[in-house]
Amino acid sequence: MIKAEQIIKKGNWLKNFFTHRQHPIRIISYTTKYMWLLVIPLAKYLIATKFNFQDWVKANWVDILTISVIFGYAILRWVFVYFELEDDCIIAHTGYFGIAKTRVYFSEMSSMSLCQGYFFRAIHACTLYIDTDAKTLQSADITLDLTTKQAKGIYQLATEHSLKKPTYTFTSKKSTLVIFSLLFSSTLSGVVLVISAIYEAYRVVGREIEQRFLERVNTEIEKTFTAVPKYILIAGIVIAGGWLLSFVANLMRHWNFSCTRGKDCFIIKSGKGAKRRHVLVKNRIYCIDYQQSLLMKIFKICTVSVKCTGYGKRRKEISALIPITTSRLVDKNMKLLMPGLPKMNAEVKTGVFDLGRFLTMPIVFSLVPPVAGLFSVRFFPLWEKEIKTFVLISLIPLIWFCAVKAIAALTTFVGISNDYFTIAYCNWYRFHREYIHVDRISKICVTQNPFQKVSGTCNLIIYPKSETVSPQRIAGLNHKKTVDMLNSGGYTFV
Repeated sequence: MIKAEQIIKKGNWLKNFFTHRQHPIRIISYTTKYMWLLVIPLAKYLIATKFNFQDWVKANWVDILTISVIFGYAILRWVFVYFELEDDCIIAHTGYFGIAKTRVYFSEMSSMSLCQGYFFRAIHACTLYIDTDAKTLQSADITLDLTTKQAKGIYQLATEHSLKKPTYTFTSKKSTLVIFSLLFSSTLSGVVLVISAIYEAYRVVGREIEQRFLERVNTEIEKTFTAVPKYILIAGIVIAGGWLLSFVANLMRHWNFSCTRGKDCFIIKSGKGAKRRHVLVKNRIYCIDYQQSLLMKIFKICTVSVKCTGYGKRRKEISALIPITTSRLVDKNMKLLMPGLPKMNAEVKTGVFDLGRFLTMPIVFSLVPPVAGLFSVRFFPLWEKEIKTFVLISLIPLIWFCAVKAIAALTTFVGISNDYFTIAYCNWYRFHREYIHVDRISKICVTQNPFQKVSGTCNLIIYPKSETVSPQRIAGLNHKKTVDMLNSGGYTFV
């Protein structure tokens, strides 16, 4: 059995000092982000003076002193932030001058993540995140930038007991990962990445470079595409570029995906170039979510995600347990990964007679663009062609939404089976089938608006025990059947 002292080996005082500290790269993150506005001009001036240090110091001594103070403070903070490792827990001394002490027992941990980007791989560094159910929404309970050796040692100490038992590993096929990335790539997230990069560059190099770049782009657009309106072309390029960037990022992030079932945890590995490793404690998983879009439902493919404190919390992270495969293979692999899951039980469900309630609002929303377009053409007749094009484009997602809601009316249900709530509902364009263990539920509500009281329907709202208030809402259920089901399951409702 691995002991903490095998990972944190004793040595002379200098070796012990570095063994309990973070990777030195952490010093850079402790400096202010505005420091680079001083460093870059100083470096340019030093080159311009042909490395005449005496003149350089005389002319820039205030900036040099400021940077020295910033670095001195960062080094001082790095010295005071350290961690200790015991056989059953990790203790982190963080905050200013290490005055905040956080002890996390491995038995109380919800998830552990090891993330290593391209740059961190080159310098043998790794970011360790440890989360518990302690309601730390904005950040992990413990976040440390460690050497790869330190991070792997802590990971091994936390998972050794679980991996001694027989395990099962699911490995995703490369072709299915390409489909997964195609379906889950977001144009918005890609555009946000581009805008963020441009903004950060603008802050460093100034507005002059930005103006030259935009002038060059406008010139080339006018030369090449004279027949296409500029604003439409730019919007198309931004949308296509943003989606492509998001697609590549998703594909690289989930390449080589595997999920291993241990005795009491799941170990998830993924990434090409940037590596990620997650440890999820089984009894801290509060929801297993089978997700499908309408196209996925038609072609009988599915993805499975889990909701566990810490997993999916970081930027650009998807909490996948099985990224994507056929519905048949999903059922087969889930029986091996989570053999205790019961069959979906649909005690209370919607049907054909509920189509009207599910479709009323989507149809109303679908009528808005044509009506708005008719009024707009009257006031702006010269823009008739553009207005009609905009109306047509706006109708596509709304009509698609009507189709999604029609399917949702036939597939929504809720039931209780072997200590699990089994629910199926539609959230916007995505279908969900979920398992929620009764021990991981904090509150259940049955609500009715005036129209639902007339029709005898209700909304069932389930609040899981999680760090975020993200209840599952199942709408349009028969009120009497829902109350009877909850009462028979041991919940008192009238």
